[in-house]
Amino acid sequence: MNTSSFSRKLLGKQPAGRILLVDIDSFHHDPESADNLSEAADNFFSVACNLGGPSRLSVFSIMTFSSYCTEILLPLSHVKGNYDRLQSAVQDLQSALKSRNSASETEAAVTRAIDEACQQFKRQMSLNSLQVRGALQQVEIILVTTRQTKRMSQQIEEALETSDLTNLKRVQLVKLESWSNDLMESNPSPSQSSDVSTASNTFTSGLLDIVRVDSDGQSLQNFFNAWLLDTGTDSEHLHLILPKDSFSDHGDIIIRCDIQERVLNPAQLPFYEQFTVHSDSASMKTFPTPSKAAGMCIPVHRILITDMIPVQNLCESVVFGVPMIVHATSCWKLEWEELEKNQQQFKAVCYILMEKEMALIGHIKTPDLEQDKNRRMGKLLQSVKTSEEKPSGWYVFLPAPNGTLLVKGIACRELLMPCTRSLGMDEISDEALESMRESFDKLEILDNFNPLQKPSGLYRCLKSKFGRHEDKQTKHKANCTFDMNGPPSKQLCPGGTSKADIPGRRNASGKGCTNRRMSPLNVKIGHLRSMVEFPTEL
Repeated sequence: MNTSSFSRKLLGKQPAGRILLVDIDSFHHDPESADNLSEAADNFFSVACNLGGPSRLSVFSIMTFSSYCTEILLPLSHVKGNYDRLQSAVQDLQSALKSRNSASETEAAVTRAIDEACQQFKRQMSLNSLQVRGALQQVEIILVTTRQTKRMSQQIEEALETSDLTNLKRVQLVKLESWSNDLMESNPSPSQSSDVSTASNTFTSGLLDIVRVDSDGQSLQNFFNAWLLDTGTDSEHLHLILPKDSFSDHGDIIIRCDIQERVLNPAQLPFYEQFTVHSDSASMKTFPTPSKAAGMCIPVHRILITDMIPVQNLCESVVFGVPMIVHATSCWKLEWEELEKNQQQFKAVCYILMEKEMALIGHIKTPDLEQDKNRRMGKLLQSVKTSEEKPSGWYVFLPAPNGTLLVKGIACRELLMPCTRSLGMDEISDEALESMRESFDKLEILDNFNPLQKPSGLYRCLKSKFGRHEDKQTKHKANCTFDMNGPPSKQLCPGGTSKADIPGRRNASGKGCTNRRMSPLNVKIGHLRSMVEFPTEL
């Protein structure tokens, strides 16, 4: 196999820019959908603008159109780190939706809006400030409306025939569906039911994509969050290598797969410490030295238990993070009676959860900001009153037979990503089933998983990467040879000079300080007795 197939481009062929084009007149009879649209957009940009890592959404623009005019609320701008400007544009969108007019003919308005969107992208991409290297130099127009899909698609097709399609990737027609819209479409107005030819240009029909989205808040949120996913189809993301079977003629079986995020990584977002439980502070970017860390304090995680769930009903796709073992505390500051009572209660929790086959679910309880005190470097500092609000991450506690709990982070609404692909389990060929069964028969079946029998080579790689190489050690020893039989004056330390052994030599400051040679200590070399007695049997 070619080695080039073992790598892929980051984020695939994402469009260089997206333009959100909103038909504000169509929301005249549906104010609830208008509010849901603006709120979902505001929520999305609060995440997209502050998400770490490479920019998943390069440049973005917000436009509105009506039967009167086309307005650019936000010119094509970079998304990452630009939340203030995007938030202001979303607020302008919300104001425009509230000042909407009654629905009217939009044929000329659609043509004018699409043409203006294409021209805006062409103008902005000519500027050096918006050049996106390595990205596909095309724009995607997302037209959001509540009108009938058939009527709007015909108008878009006609608009594409007269527009400059050089930098246009596609036009996505998003039809928001709600109960009020369905009632209106069951009794269409004369203007909406007018007969128009259904013939379309085969050249432009491939650029139009029609999507139906429910107008509720969660459906719109999933629609926007899908922009953060890598939708490129240039190469596969994952290879599963299985033992060879009788049907394969080219060695091992390689199953090529794509991977998709189910939960956003909280480490790429602010307030990471609110979504993870760790023995040290997850909010620290750089850890101090051991001497300074001894006087620092980190908050105690306080988790409020709210629910119980059967262990078998917990989906593994929503559980994330590094697992931590929870056991009853042994803090010496507690009274003996309180310590004993706490241990008994913890054992009872584990026993009941194991008996019921249940898990606990709770969210982190943020402390009162006005009473919060931070101890740093041994000094007690009264925290300044602040209005900063912190999220409450959710956690799941799984019982174990040894009387401990396993705690891990569990997805919340804001971190959950939409699942767009599902193949199902229908229509599996007999040849594929027989091939996989034969391949699985060659795999070893484990009674249990023992991590001690599954090394990763981490120690060896760390030694190779950060350890001293053999050639450096050889060169160092060659430059630092010692004559152990000679007098002490001839023995030089690494990096030392013979000038330091001359008595009476003045130092660089010119003062009359002399370097006195100390007499060597009398050291008796003998057998060193071990300070620790190891038991013969562990």
